[in-house]
Amino acid sequence: MQKTLRKVRPEKLEQFSSDLCLIAHGIRSACLVDMFAIRDPVSMFSCVLAGLRSKWMNQSATFADIVHWYHPSSFQSFIVNSRTLRTLARTLLEDNTVVTYVLLGASPTLLNSTPKTVLDAICAMNADMLESQAKVSFSFLGGLTQENLVPLAATLIGYPVAYVPISVDQTSFLSGHSLDVYEASVVPATSCTSSLQNSNQAHTLLKFSCPRSLAETDCELFPERIIKCLQSQFLERLSSIGLSLLVHHHVEVVDRVAL
Repeated sequence: MQKTLRKVRPEKLEQFSSDLCLIAHGIRSACLVDMFAIRDPVSMFSCVLAGLRSKWMNQSATFADIVHWYHPSSFQSFIVNSRTLRTLARTLLEDNTVVTYVLLGASPTLLNSTPKTVLDAICAMNADMLESQAKVSFSFLGGLTQENLVPLAATLIGYPVAYVPISVDQTSFLSGHSLDVYEASVVPATSCTSSLQNSNQAHTLLKFSCPRSLAETDCELFPERIIKCLQSQFLERLSSIGLSLLVHHHVEVVDRVAL
């Protein structure tokens, strides 16, 4: 494990460590590990998480609920807080407005509810984790293709707006569309000023977008509403560990959105 991690740049390891701690403190349910790639993520993350559980078990339960989820087909790894995910599942079942789902057809359109595949996948994850509480690494079952995995990942990560591809073969997303782009950063609560956004004290929590064409017709997608939603979702949790949130918004037109 040490040989593998020595190959990762220190700033990437620091970013991963910050994300891991935020997940452990229940700030959000999960994060996607996309800052570095490793050959055997199941073994590596199993070793890391088992070590953290063992080291802290007599002092704190901070890492007791943290597990690794792996999607073999896409080689994607998620760090997940099982306790927070159970809460998210209940919230999604009770309230269809927690996440706004955008179907990526020729023109983006809003879905009326959480896709059933997303709910089913999260419920299956919770069932697996409750059944095998000693495990630290799990794998998604087959059948999760692009049109299922993209909105599932966005939901797990905590995006208020989640994209839903229309097919497994779709390769172009929102080309030429004007987008509201949001970046939510975590900063020390005692130093919460806008000038810190680009400093070393800021850590990017979320970065996502929403088509402006939808925001022009749905008041819930106005930038002011999205920013308020993010503050409502994260500020109280962050303040409990001495942190705060800065949200930056700008408008952008891109050739293709990366999902």
